[in-house]
Amino acid sequence: MFKTDVSRQAAWLTLGIWLLSGSLASMIATIVGVRMTPALIGTAIAINLVGLLCSVLLYRVSVHVRDKSAFQRIALMAAAVVFLAAVLSGSDMLIMDVSNTAKQWSPNRTLWMRFANNAGGFFWILGALGAIYTTLQANHMVRERERQLADARTAASEANAAASAARLAALRYQLNPHFLFNTLNAVSSAVITGRNDEAESMLSKLADFLRVTLVADPEAMISLDDEMATLQAYLEIESVRFRERLALEFVCPDDLRTALVPSFLLQPLIENAIKHAVSPTSATVTIRLEATRDGGDLVVLVQDDGDGSHGGEVRPGAGVGLSNVRQRLEALYGSRGVLQAAPLARGFLAMVRLPLQRAAAVTPIRSKAAA
Repeated sequence: MFKTDVSRQAAWLTLGIWLLSGSLASMIATIVGVRMTPALIGTAIAINLVGLLCSVLLYRVSVHVRDKSAFQRIALMAAAVVFLAAVLSGSDMLIMDVSNTAKQWSPNRTLWMRFANNAGGFFWILGALGAIYTTLQANHMVRERERQLADARTAASEANAAASAARLAALRYQLNPHFLFNTLNAVSSAVITGRNDEAESMLSKLADFLRVTLVADPEAMISLDDEMATLQAYLEIESVRFRERLALEFVCPDDLRTALVPSFLLQPLIENAIKHAVSPTSATVTIRLEATRDGGDLVVLVQDDGDGSHGGEVRPGAGVGLSNVRQRLEALYGSRGVLQAAPLARGFLAMVRLPLQRAAAVTPIRSKAAA
């Protein structure tokens, strides 16, 4: 009965009520002129001990019925109170008769008068205890349900976090297969035409780039400086393929180089420009990346002056595309992460906006080719 906080509370309340009941009974006996002999005191103690035993049984009933409906709990507890009050009344009469104190305590009363008088008094004591036990069990059930709900919310939160992490990882690892195939084809062409040094350089740059891509934590935040260094490593490979058709401009103020961005966030935008602006034309296309600050936000612009259509908006689902970036921004920043993209009179513009965050120390993530 005393293993839980509820049972301990019930035990102390039960003991207190029976001590109070015994004290009141002694006061009343003194007032009406009953002499408290040792035999009568012993009888009172024995009756109170039986009352404590009946209270324990009543508490066990409250534990047994706590999962039932309110009506069933009240009905069963009321029945238990009536039954135990009757048992306690009979025990009281038996103990007093055995100890020869019945006439001293209850003079001139018939058997039924004694039973009814005792049962009425014990009914109110046990009824009060039954109400206390029922309330304690109801509070216990409420706290238990709240704990279960809290555990469920925690489990759901952990599941959502795991799902979000898996979603980010899946988005991060969606490397454009066309890039890999085109690079390997370029390497093959270089080998066939005897440009072995160029082929070796491309393979080395590709290996460095893939090593960084596959090892990096998809949930990591890196500095904008490291993000641009990785993009430069990627573009060095593409520049071998496109030569003079690809021109680059990276503009980033020194105070924004330590700004934190999700790793490989900007690569899909660069890939989009390569695929839809540089690849379809034989003219020179300039890809410009510019970082600026707007209040508490970091704004990164990726713009090209090509003449090709862009898959992010016109051809949804083509490659990684703009939808990949949008999903990552939404997953990481909610409404604070925004990607806006639109065609220009000549070319295409993609603008990434996210909260400006900095770190005192950022672990560099650079490829050998960018070092």
